[in-house]
Amino acid sequence: MDPMRPIGQQVLAVDAATGVVYEPELEALLEDDKKCAFRVTDAGFSSGRNVVILIRAKFFTPAEVDETEADVPAAKRCGRTEETWSFNYATGETKQVGNAEPHYISSKKFLPNGRDR
Repeated sequence: MDPMRPIGQQVLAVDAATGVVYEPELEALLEDDKKCAFRVTDAGFSSGRNVVILIRAKFFTPAEVDETEADVPAAKRCGRTEETWSFNYATGETKQVGNAEPHYISSKKFLPNGRDR
């Protein structure tokens, strides 16, 4: 198992008109050259005509049991930031957008084990 994979976290969106299920590839949020992990804090849709799923996540540098963040070289650390990412299913584009990007029909029921509150 990849230690950087967001264990137990996934986002699913269902198009009520077509029944199509969308599952954004959350691993696309991680940089290959850094030791980063994240926790999804919110998700929703943009207001456009295309299926665009917006994911907000808090990023951090995970530490192994016997280390602290200071043990990870500075160039490999992930900043403690909150970022919003757009998954556009019409274009296939995944990109970071501003945290002020409005999103609709969101849910804040994200727990590590995947169960609702």
